[in-house]
Amino acid sequence: MFDDFKQKVKMIAKSKCLTYAQIAEKSGVKESTIKAFMCGATDSRRVAEKIADVLEVKIVYCNGDYSITTEKGQMTNE
Repeated sequence: MFDDFKQKVKMIAKSKCLTYAQIAEKSGVKESTIKAFMCGATDSRRVAEKIADVLEVKIVYCNGDYSITTEKGQMTNE
């Protein structure tokens, strides 16, 4: 459900030089929760939204999967 989202989060976080610890701090979500979400142990739209806020992107739901768009509404190619 969040597979595409997670892959893009990893690429965007890397491009912004953000670690899971930094994303956790900025989002107010525990680092262990971020890690659990990113490794697939849990799927939570709330966590996805918090991560998206930190990365300054938007979440889009399409065809049973979540992905990321830029602020301009375009799908990321990262």
